[in-house]
Amino acid sequence: MKRSNKFYASLVSALVLTSGLLVPSVNAETTVQPLPSASTTQSIANAATFKNEINTNDAHEYIFKTNGGNFTITDNQPENVEIGFFIYNLESEDYVDISSAGTYQLSSGTYVFSVSGYSEEAASIPYEYGLTGPFSQQPDTTLPNLNVTSPANQEIQLAKGSSTELSFMGTTDAQTLTFSTVYEEQELNSPGAFQKNVTLGKGDNLYMLTATEESGNSIVSYYSVSLPGVTRLQGKDRYEVSSNISKELTFWNGESSGTVVIAKGDVFSDALSGGPLATSEFAPILLTTTNSLPISVKDQIKKLAPEKAIILGGTGSVSTNVEAQLKELGVTTIDRIGGKDRYAVSASVGERISESMESDTAIIASGEVFPDALSASTIAGPMGMPVLLVQSGNVPESIQTYIKNHPEIQHFIIVGGPATVKQSVEDQLRKLRVTANIERIGGKDRYEVSINVAKYGIHNYGMDLSTVAFARGDLFPDALSGAPLANIYFAPILLTSTNSLEPKVDAFLKTFSNGETKHIYIFGGLGSVSQNTENQLYNHIR
Repeated sequence: MKRSNKFYASLVSALVLTSGLLVPSVNAETTVQPLPSASTTQSIANAATFKNEINTNDAHEYIFKTNGGNFTITDNQPENVEIGFFIYNLESEDYVDISSAGTYQLSSGTYVFSVSGYSEEAASIPYEYGLTGPFSQQPDTTLPNLNVTSPANQEIQLAKGSSTELSFMGTTDAQTLTFSTVYEEQELNSPGAFQKNVTLGKGDNLYMLTATEESGNSIVSYYSVSLPGVTRLQGKDRYEVSSNISKELTFWNGESSGTVVIAKGDVFSDALSGGPLATSEFAPILLTTTNSLPISVKDQIKKLAPEKAIILGGTGSVSTNVEAQLKELGVTTIDRIGGKDRYAVSASVGERISESMESDTAIIASGEVFPDALSASTIAGPMGMPVLLVQSGNVPESIQTYIKNHPEIQHFIIVGGPATVKQSVEDQLRKLRVTANIERIGGKDRYEVSINVAKYGIHNYGMDLSTVAFARGDLFPDALSGAPLANIYFAPILLTSTNSLEPKVDAFLKTFSNGETKHIYIFGGLGSVSQNTENQLYNHIR
């Protein structure tokens, strides 16, 4: 979608956003009433002035029509005023780029002139823009009134233990008023007084009010309400956990991306490299048995209604019977990424990631154990890096071929200590790419490696600890399924033992969170991460 959406983008900065997370377009629910035609007016001016005040959590949208021609915009703002604008086609929702001559060349149609505020300091900034060109109808330059009395602010950080109930109240003179979340929308009473009661979830809650007048012009107000707490995504088994994580991911995506990634749930070998691929596809990772989709996974696929399924591994890992079940569920495209072994699968997955993300960096991790590769997904997914699996003391032939075929990769990050990925692997990498920069993120054990990956993300990629994800460190399924969700937040996945928080993880949170941790995800039930561990984690939330 192409609506102005700085608010949603700021929530998940540094991440790739799906179109579902963007706000609904004005033409989704609103019929734009015809403006006066040339036959009923003496003349149509070729210029319009849009003048109002705006804050950083609002967008103002003005409708105009043309039979085609060149338009120019006069920006009457003082220098350094933090306000932006763009034009998009109402029907196609495509942005219109400015030409080399400094004009907007528009074909016949209906367009939106959208204004957004970007100031983090000023409550409201005045603006004035002039739009000149061959209008086919006289544009309306007015906006509806939207007066929201509750909540008092548009960005709210609630205290720990606050009520989960919140009311939106106010008045408007708009023809229609729509209340939206990232997954649904509802029309409220308008014109006049309105009220909408919501139940907050743990973490960030995103809401939007869109007030639209008869001409189609609208005010869009965005609200972010953060409720500190712990969210546990669990199920009776690893398959149901993966389904429930998928539901949470879909909530934040706003809708299904149309793709799911399917991986074998009882062996990690083929699936280890899949986290960044799923993130690049905005897709969940759903776990399956070799011969049949579990009921919980079937039910989630029915809800998602994907057109495409990417299967990780050959038919020995995920059988053709699973393919048949996917087709019965309405999946029309089956894309299997297989290979003679886990390393060949890893190289093939890497090819897919490189095609779409074009990163100059690759993760190198052991294909013989799972923790380090899963921890690496913390940075690999958001940054579009392939995770290339190696043997303890050797770079497999399929990985060597991948590296030779991708000269753009000039940076290798080895994740895991020298006992897991030996020095001989690093030596081979230097021979394969003599110009490469090679780093290692190690640690005394899997828990420390996960900490050090998070530190690397903080120092090099702008990661923070406002949201943190946790999974059991001695089993792979929950962390694997959780990677795409953690990547939405650019949140680290830290590993823990079942019955208590590892002391070194506890110390890391105390030292690095700086009181900023507001939301913690736990992947897995009480058998994976105990209530005692959850209590320890809750104490880190501020």
